[in-house]
Amino acid sequence: MLTIINNNTDPRFNLAVEEYVLKHLNLDEDILLVWQNSKSVIISRYQNPFLELNGEFINNNNIPVIRKDTDGEAIFHDLGCINYAFVTKREVKNTDKNNTLLKPVVSVLRSLGINVNIKKSNIYIGKDKVTLNSQSKYKNKTIHHGILFIDTNFTTMNKVHKKSITDLVNIKKHFKQLMTVSMFRLTLLNELLGGEVTSKIYKLDEFDLEKINELVKTKYGNWEWNYGESAEFLVKKEYENRMLITLIIKKGIIKDLSIDSFGNTIKLEKALINIRFNELALKSVLNEFKEINPDEMIKLLMY
Repeated sequence: MLTIINNNTDPRFNLAVEEYVLKHLNLDEDILLVWQNSKSVIISRYQNPFLELNGEFINNNNIPVIRKDTDGEAIFHDLGCINYAFVTKREVKNTDKNNTLLKPVVSVLRSLGINVNIKKSNIYIGKDKVTLNSQSKYKNKTIHHGILFIDTNFTTMNKVHKKSITDLVNIKKHFKQLMTVSMFRLTLLNELLGGEVTSKIYKLDEFDLEKINELVKTKYGNWEWNYGESAEFLVKKEYENRMLITLIIKKGIIKDLSIDSFGNTIKLEKALINIRFNELALKSVLNEFKEINPDEMIKLLMY
């Protein structure tokens, strides 16, 4: 097994690395990736951030929302959690009785004196769930992605999500000795590679980095992917007891709308059609209408 040393904390870049390794990097050996993301929310391929996340808190705190290309659930990331991925050159089945790609991580935690076990393809310490894991295949390859919560800010996490996440716990509370997140990351990498990290490094070359940065530019750093890939949904709100506004959002764009009001709203309807359903686009339109408070309208429609 080889590894790629990646100290980049930009979630856009890191998701691009993961996709590139899975879909485009064809080596004779399996690959282990270990990395950390700065504050961000990573959502799965088919989730709708407009409906599932606290958009107002996210926007006010400049937390990027990035859509990954695989299944899973929306989750807040910060430098207190560690991501890892095994990318194998074979199909690996994942069941409660056969967590082939999860067991090496369990072994590392047990070597630190932590009594862990596997339940429903996640790692638990007693009743405390300390990881989230997902596994999928691409052609003849398998990717197993895990998040280890070491010292994550769960207060922020629960402000990011509309539904509180109460079943996750930091591993830090179970450490038998003083260990920082960085120390644990080094320990994890070293143990998973049998103490031979330096001889098992694959260094990304200029061609690799060019392709990865292209994915960042065209996909993971792109609003159309992160928000626009959401399924169609409807917004129906009443503004100041004088306007009943109904919007149909497709690909993150207001594609149809109606406004029931005693006043003439034709100009407003025409201005809102075919714009992005985000604060910037809405504000640029609503600022032109003196009879509307843009901030109140945006808060009503989006949050």
